[in-house]
Amino acid sequence: MTQLKLAAELVGHEDRVWQVSWDASGTRLASCSSDKSARIWAPISPDKFFSGDYVTSPMDVDGEDRRTSPSWQCVETIDNAHKRTVRAVAFEPTRSRALATASFDGTTAIWDREPGSDAHECVATLEGHENEAKSVAWSPGGQLLATCGRDKSVWIWEANGEGDFDCISVLMEHAQDVKLVAWHPRDDLLASFSYDNTIRIWKEDDDDWYSAATIGGHQSTVWAGDFSADGRYLASVSDDRTVRVWAQRASGGEEGAASAGFYYRPDLAYECVAVVPDSVHARAIYSVSWCAPAADAAPGALGYLATGGGDNTVRVFRATEAAGGSIDVALEVAQADAHGLSDINCVKWNPVHPGWLATCGDDGVIRIWHLEP
Repeated sequence: MTQLKLAAELVGHEDRVWQVSWDASGTRLASCSSDKSARIWAPISPDKFFSGDYVTSPMDVDGEDRRTSPSWQCVETIDNAHKRTVRAVAFEPTRSRALATASFDGTTAIWDREPGSDAHECVATLEGHENEAKSVAWSPGGQLLATCGRDKSVWIWEANGEGDFDCISVLMEHAQDVKLVAWHPRDDLLASFSYDNTIRIWKEDDDDWYSAATIGGHQSTVWAGDFSADGRYLASVSDDRTVRVWAQRASGGEEGAASAGFYYRPDLAYECVAVVPDSVHARAIYSVSWCAPAADAAPGALGYLATGGGDNTVRVFRATEAAGGSIDVALEVAQADAHGLSDINCVKWNPVHPGWLATCGDDGVIRIWHLEP
């Protein structure tokens, strides 16, 4: 029977942990917290750990004598840039040295380190959001950076090298604060997820970014989303306790014109091809992560979806293409009390080592899990 096996606990943050991000090599993990800091973690022996050779103690949920598992270490604490909660963190995807942090102080900091060094230096501070920055995401090639915030805006920045960034677009089509941004893995498309119950897909046309699709269907706040590895599908999670999977259609035409805006030019459309009903999750779902299928997976396999939220449970679903263009999303395992009685704020699959999942929550702890058949 498939199970999630706890492999490591990472302890050090002094308040809730909001997000985690793996680096391009899959051997370093960044975390960020309400304690105004980000931390970088790494297994002491990556080859040994990811081969399954590790020792861990039973999960500690009462807060007494917590300590980091012996197989991992905190290699750096970054606490000298932000004045408020660090809400989001993201490694630059093409290399393992640069990362971005977004804060409730309205700024996004860019960090880099010299080869062979564990110390990151702040090389740029991006300002513009009127208040809390909620999310930050790099494009697959690292040339673009997207941020979003409570001010209902999405900002797109261009990286020019040497810590130089230019804001190339400010997008204001959402009616409420924007919770998260995520880039398409192959195309120049950006998805944003909002308190206004919608998802928007942003597209570039000769340096002009515009809203190419508005996706409606959730009945409450859309907290997060993630694309499938091949980019053909988009998963979203919501305060309405559902998981929805969307497939792109060729042309949007005039669909959604009622929710138009100055920068709304509908030329993409998405249809819902799967719904995990609200009976599966007991409370709001705050995070979703979609991993690629295994190299030897059967035809039609789309990998695994992991979710986490307010019911303290990590769930893993197997996604498979079904007849008629629909997607079958089947629950494989539900790990109750994955962070004790605390909300789970983020789940993130390792991009290199299949089956390895990082989670974090209001208990201030990061946990590393291994999915075992």
